[in-house]
Amino acid sequence: MRRAAGVLVLLAAFAASASAAPNPAGNIRLGPLPRSCERAPTGAACETAAVRALDAARTRLGLGPYLLPADFVGLAPARQWLILANLDRIAYSLRPIDGLSAVLNSIARRGATRREDPDPEPLLTSLRGQSRIGFASNWAGGQANALLAYYGWMYDDGYGSGNLDCRMPSAPGCWGHRQDILSFAQAARLTMGASALRGAASYALTIVETSTAVWPYSYSWAAAMADGAGVRRSRDRRGPADRRALGS
Repeated sequence: MRRAAGVLVLLAAFAASASAAPNPAGNIRLGPLPRSCERAPTGAACETAAVRALDAARTRLGLGPYLLPADFVGLAPARQWLILANLDRIAYSLRPIDGLSAVLNSIARRGATRREDPDPEPLLTSLRGQSRIGFASNWAGGQANALLAYYGWMYDDGYGSGNLDCRMPSAPGCWGHRQDILSFAQAARLTMGASALRGAASYALTIVETSTAVWPYSYSWAAAMADGAGVRRSRDRRGPADRRALGS
């Protein structure tokens, strides 16, 4: 599995806030996957197995399982990543990403096609009226589906993983993909662009910081929460689920 290092670029001399999220003490290995991942890597059975692996890794870090919408495995990969990233960001008291942008999705797709980190810098430098701009980008290749790519970024990105920028335990690129997803702790606005080329097993995302909202959202965090992201569900003998949203 080949994986490029995450990139954090700060523009206009404004520093991004460092992440408050710690890295795992070591790689959390994925473990065996069901045979369905060989036959139908983007099918419901394989994606459900990926969710179980994500929940297990997150629980090992003391965070508990992801609170996902009921239709999560049927969502487009970009929407899945937005939900997962925001649930992880909220767990560490970081500002959630406001939504997905079609413009940034196109930039992410270009990165996935080229098998490299997306580069929104030319777009960002063309913006006017922004006092703070920056971006963090990841690329991954070879995974069976987008959820497993996200697993690698978040839980298997240290020394001994497929992270090519982590050839030594002290290399600065170790856990770089994870820190990209959890970057910009104090950003005013965050927007994601994402692309999963399933046939090529190539996955790319970029998270962009701006001081004001710039692009309309093709899918927003508000819409994800309305669908059940970040909602605790508990049942008792008296009635339906109790819904309490996190990070709203």
